[in-house]
Amino acid sequence: MGPFPTVLLDGVGGAVVIDPAWDPDELAAIPADLAVLGVRCVAGLATHEHYDHVLWHPDLGEVPRFSSPGTVAHLSQDRDVLLAPLAEFLTPDLIAIAGRLEPLADGSLPWAGPAARVVVHDAHAPAHLALLIEEPGILVAGDMLSDVELPMPAQDDVTLETYLTGLERLVGTVSAARVLIPGHGTPTTHPMARMDADRRYLADLLAGRASDDPRISDPENADLHIANLARARLTR
Repeated sequence: MGPFPTVLLDGVGGAVVIDPAWDPDELAAIPADLAVLGVRCVAGLATHEHYDHVLWHPDLGEVPRFSSPGTVAHLSQDRDVLLAPLAEFLTPDLIAIAGRLEPLADGSLPWAGPAARVVVHDAHAPAHLALLIEEPGILVAGDMLSDVELPMPAQDDVTLETYLTGLERLVGTVSAARVLIPGHGTPTTHPMARMDADRRYLADLLAGRASDDPRISDPENADLHIANLARARLTR
């Protein structure tokens, strides 16, 4: 399952589109939905380098599309490898505009809305970012802190150490948020509860205990849980 797109409205008729959806019809629906709302896209944002988070649609316009400097650099170096899976479901024109990002150099999102601070970490993907709109306290977390998906380290990350470090980097930001929006699952008004659930799950694995995390019972998480058990054994 791909990410759910997030759209931030700046209050003056502009919209920032974050992690657009990945099927062609879903991508095409975003500009149509913005038109219904009477707003126009003024920027895009990709939370990380995975192919399903760096897509775009021409009807959204030729606007700046941002990500962390590390994500932009990696896409520049390994674009063909990172975007190779897109050939299975996207047309060449959509592949051509995927991943055309520029770096957020100063740690904030340049837009007309409230101050929005970027926090970069390496959990789930190198140079993954989270975006905190400081007032009203909305945190866009990317592929982190989900109620339906277990913690998912990067595929080539064979231990849990990098993921745990990334979670710790996010603690202060999560505690400052009033609303958390994950890329997968549902938003919540209890952001720290999501952080606590992920920490508890990982602590159980590292201690060799059976976790009672309800996400384990979802068949879609079965392979991920097995992989995390293997990572925990290498971390201990």
